[in-house]
Amino acid sequence: MTQATSRQCSGDTKGDVLEEAPVFRPSEEEFSDTLKYIESIRLKAEPYGLCRIIPPPSWQPPCLIKETSIWEYSKFVAEIQQFDRSPVQSEMGKEPGLEFTLKRFKKHADDFIQHYFFSKDVGHVNCKQEELSVESIEGEYRKIVENPSGKLEVLYGDLDTATFGSGFPVASNTEESCNKYIRSSWNLNNTPKLPGSLLSFESDKNSSVSVPHLRIGMCFSSLYWKIEEHHLYSVSYLHVGSPKIWYGVPERYSFKFETLMKKYFPDLLGKPSKLHGVITRLSPFVFKSKGVPVYRSIQYPREFVLVFPGAYHSTFDCGFNVAEAVTFAPLDWLPHGQNAVALYQSQGRKTSISFDKLLIGAAREAVKAQWELILLKKNTIDNLRWKGYCGKNGILTETLKSSVKQEGMRREYLCSTFQTKRKDKNFNSTSKRECSICYFDLHLSAVHCSCSSDRYLCLNHAKRLCSCTWTEKIFLYNYEISELNMLVEAVEGALSAVHAWAREDLNLGLRRYTPKEKSFREDEGKKEHKLQDAVTSYGNGLSAVSSIKAEIKARIQQLQCLHERKSKEEMVSTPLPRVTQDDTSLLLREVMPEDLSSSSSESDDTTDLDLDDGGKGCLLSTLSSRPSPSQPASEREVTLSQRRRLLKREVTLSELLKDNSSKHGTAKHFKSTSEGLPMSHPASKKRK
Repeated sequence: MTQATSRQCSGDTKGDVLEEAPVFRPSEEEFSDTLKYIESIRLKAEPYGLCRIIPPPSWQPPCLIKETSIWEYSKFVAEIQQFDRSPVQSEMGKEPGLEFTLKRFKKHADDFIQHYFFSKDVGHVNCKQEELSVESIEGEYRKIVENPSGKLEVLYGDLDTATFGSGFPVASNTEESCNKYIRSSWNLNNTPKLPGSLLSFESDKNSSVSVPHLRIGMCFSSLYWKIEEHHLYSVSYLHVGSPKIWYGVPERYSFKFETLMKKYFPDLLGKPSKLHGVITRLSPFVFKSKGVPVYRSIQYPREFVLVFPGAYHSTFDCGFNVAEAVTFAPLDWLPHGQNAVALYQSQGRKTSISFDKLLIGAAREAVKAQWELILLKKNTIDNLRWKGYCGKNGILTETLKSSVKQEGMRREYLCSTFQTKRKDKNFNSTSKRECSICYFDLHLSAVHCSCSSDRYLCLNHAKRLCSCTWTEKIFLYNYEISELNMLVEAVEGALSAVHAWAREDLNLGLRRYTPKEKSFREDEGKKEHKLQDAVTSYGNGLSAVSSIKAEIKARIQQLQCLHERKSKEEMVSTPLPRVTQDDTSLLLREVMPEDLSSSSSESDDTTDLDLDDGGKGCLLSTLSSRPSPSQPASEREVTLSQRRRLLKREVTLSELLKDNSSKHGTAKHFKSTSEGLPMSHPASKKRK
């Protein structure tokens, strides 16, 4: 049972004063997009390590933990924190305690404050709990931490919301008033997986980094100095109860902070994982006196506290409260995450997420966004979000370049006698594979041997895999280095690389169809059998190339005119990257595939089309690979059908049959597409 030594309510401690962390009050519009708003305040707030965010007045989410079914009946096991020895001599202990419901835990917390601050034996009978100031509690906490006398135990709860439940509404809540908050990006169940958050690419079902945790506290219960795993962002929301006091040290002072911590706790010199964990305590005023800035913030119910990557932080509670917190990773976290991977590998620490998997996932999504922005003009919020992180000097580009360079160096020194094999898609789809020696993530590559089915090593430790010969070992990879270099170029913005990666890796096509085209495609199936009859009667010695020369000429002229007009419009809305000749040829091959060709063996001479060089190049590219006359008729019919769809011929089937029957296939009477153009179109005027 919790023990408490009665102390006099001494008021705040005189002397040192900590500087307050910044406080932000977003407007309704700013608050609507979590990641965008955090990015907007990052430069102002990050130098402090943490900040407080006060939502607009309209933010009134229901607190589900107050529901009777959870408040009175959901049980959890509280853990004990002990303040019984000097913090400069030992680590702070914790152990399992009793089982509580939230209702019983609140009563226990209230009784503790009453006994500790208002016991009759210290002459404070007339004091009331609500009159106890935050400063008085903070002053008493400082005394306990710096000069403990006697034995003091407090309780706290750290609960996984996946099992206990979240304080935010979830999809299972059917009340109409919850709908707004179920979808909100500030609902911490949604925050890690938001568009633009790298944790949305994490598919490991065993990973807990994207699952929020409930923190149930009482007076003096503490979260000791820690840094988030992988130096991730974290955000905490106070659902209900007494204030929570935060202390933060910015990332740029982390080395000096760790040096001081090792000085006071010599046992930590060989235990870096404990230094970064949640088991050490030291007064924030000690760090301040040694030149390490510490910033303070008081969090009240319905407020958020944001902790930036790499910042050490600690908290303590002023009374009973329930908070919920989660980690997340916007794109600007990438350099911090990359540094954390290198640090963990040097220390032999296990990782909880696959950094390379998140990085490659982000790069692929960025290429898809560039494809849609540049070629399809889909200026959606999600696509535009990636724009500022790509390009030659973008954060995503620089991080990807560095990662690919390091991977290339590791592979360069790999034994050339290894067997090579591309990884199976299920290699690490549901769980994260890591090196058996240093725990390095194996998403990009690994070394394996059939003698040890469950043992995989990173390339740095390949020689320590087993005693088998080099020829028996297998080098596994997800991407070849040439493919990774292409991905880098695509993220930089090279149109040819964007096009190649989109086609080969993402299976994206260039064309998008208008409603008219869609309707046309739906009617193709109905007209296909009629087209077969037309081809049969039309194919008596008549060359398909010569019969549609006029049509191709008119169509290309029309496309050139439309391209010029669209180019002027697009220069106003979205600037296009410089398109090289190679890029143009790639796009032309996408629009006019090489398998669209003539159904006869007649020459494909194009001189009488009177086209400019660009038009001839386009036509020659289209007709450069023709099917053999010996091909089956069905294949030639499909080819003609494809050409007919691509050029969007407006000649009706009845006109084609009429011309064929009356003129016996004479090419000069074949109707050109230009006859169907509006009179105002330049191609139409030229034909007339």
